[in-house]
Amino acid sequence: MNKYSNKIVIESLGLPMLTCFDDLVKEVSLSEKLVYWLTKRDAEGRYNPFFIKKKDGNKRKINSPSLALKIVQRWTLENILYKIKTSQYSYGFKRDIRKGSPLVYCAEKHKNNLYILKLDLKNFYPSIKRESVYYIFKNVGYNADISNLLTNICVVNDELPQGAVTSPYLANLVCRKLDFRIAGYCNKRNIVYTRYADDLTFSCDDRELLRKIYGMIKKIVEDEGFCLNQRKTVFMTPKNHKEVLGVTINDGLLKAPKEVKKDIRAMLHYEVATGDYAMNDEIRGYVAYVDSIEKNYKNKCISYLKRLSESTLCLFPDVVKAYNSNKIYKELPDMKEKQVADFCEEDEDEFANMIYQEHEQYLILKGILNKTNEEDITDLQNPFW
Repeated sequence: MNKYSNKIVIESLGLPMLTCFDDLVKEVSLSEKLVYWLTKRDAEGRYNPFFIKKKDGNKRKINSPSLALKIVQRWTLENILYKIKTSQYSYGFKRDIRKGSPLVYCAEKHKNNLYILKLDLKNFYPSIKRESVYYIFKNVGYNADISNLLTNICVVNDELPQGAVTSPYLANLVCRKLDFRIAGYCNKRNIVYTRYADDLTFSCDDRELLRKIYGMIKKIVEDEGFCLNQRKTVFMTPKNHKEVLGVTINDGLLKAPKEVKKDIRAMLHYEVATGDYAMNDEIRGYVAYVDSIEKNYKNKCISYLKRLSESTLCLFPDVVKAYNSNKIYKELPDMKEKQVADFCEEDEDEFANMIYQEHEQYLILKGILNKTNEEDITDLQNPFW
């Protein structure tokens, strides 16, 4: 029996040459005992399962891999899976050379069409079974032993676990045939098709044609081992608020969700007003996402921060110090401490008390200042003098 069923494919893809368990141990650079446990089928303790609540009230199971398993899954993803191409119709979870959000690239495909149909695959990851994952590895040339070991690294209870490092990309590979079958049907009818994980999106300018494809798409989906979630089927017309993957489409233009922009503004204000900059990285991520949809959004956020730095918040010494020490963006100028007289020519005491009370109430509302212990707030007793 040959060590490789297709050595040419393995070499052409630049995959590691694995023939046995010992080869895998050498490649991942972990102890033999640890790798044995990680590659043992459904070995206990490899995952930490927990549940998160879905919008419909049901619970979604997440299997968080142990640190050791996560390391081996990351190795598998980087050295094997990423070297196998997914279909051009799938977006997301790919090592893409393009900058920006894959959500935006996906939405852009549909922005010029009048009608949009959105479908959802029910129980997406659990629907992908062990056998499908096994043949991903087998079909690129690995023998049965290695294919089984690699499959054991990536599945739990014979299903693709949501939470594993390898699951999103493996799901894209498993869905290659699904994508090509659906795209083949749609391309003949001038219908645009994209898939982002379990979200299928179709669009065209013919209302009735788009409505008629549901039956055939359902047949293809079920034939490939999946099931449509009918409760999430959405048909959008020019009269509707059109949205694809959270990106709003309006007259051929892409807009970020208003809720996201509102939340970003609130987080920026919270950081400056409270001096708590723990969310800096998270905020930068949100801003980058919106900026990929709406150009110059980052500059708008910088302008907003500049206005905050020039507001009455600069009357509080601690606020000024925290702002200058924790700038979200380096290009922001320093906040300069000011006095009440810089904002008010008359009734300075009354103005100062008003600003103090407003700021105090905000901190109480956000849980920063205890109502029963006002001394928790620093530099606010006679803060302006």
